[in-house]
Amino acid sequence: MTHLVKAVVSLMERRGPAPRVAPPRVGADLVLRDYARIPLDLYRHLYDAVGRPHHWTSRLLPDAALSAQIHAPGMAVFVLEADGRPVGWFELEASRQGRRTRIVHFGIMPEFRGQGFARHLLARAIEAALATGAEVVTLETNSLDHPAALPLYTEAGFVCVDKRFVATPAIED
Repeated sequence: MTHLVKAVVSLMERRGPAPRVAPPRVGADLVLRDYARIPLDLYRHLYDAVGRPHHWTSRLLPDAALSAQIHAPGMAVFVLEADGRPVGWFELEASRQGRRTRIVHFGIMPEFRGQGFARHLLARAIEAALATGAEVVTLETNSLDHPAALPLYTEAGFVCVDKRFVATPAIED
């Protein structure tokens, strides 16, 4: 029997230009890679490292289904690297209806948290979303996500426009 965990999901929106955020001073070369077709093994590594503690399950799919979702038209995955190591990543979905782009997933790898990367990467995610022609950038966060997520999004100008309650399968080790 699958154990379910309850969560409050907040739908957030933001309008206007991306915030100006300086990259963290880390003594490493930072590169933001835009993957037109991210390799499935890399995607799974990023998704699991960031999402497992927060019960992310939407992309736990067989190869064909995962590829159909993340390689679909309008989807883009970006990975921030420091000296070739993944620091964090985000996934965008440009809307087919209107001028909206959704940040589907956003996260910092556990070993890089608390070093100033999140603000920088979120600003880059907003820039990339706006570059799709979006006037509105949206995302969802929930009460199971990292405790710094909601304050980070609010600081970056996102406002909550709706909430809903869900039950999601727990990831149990």
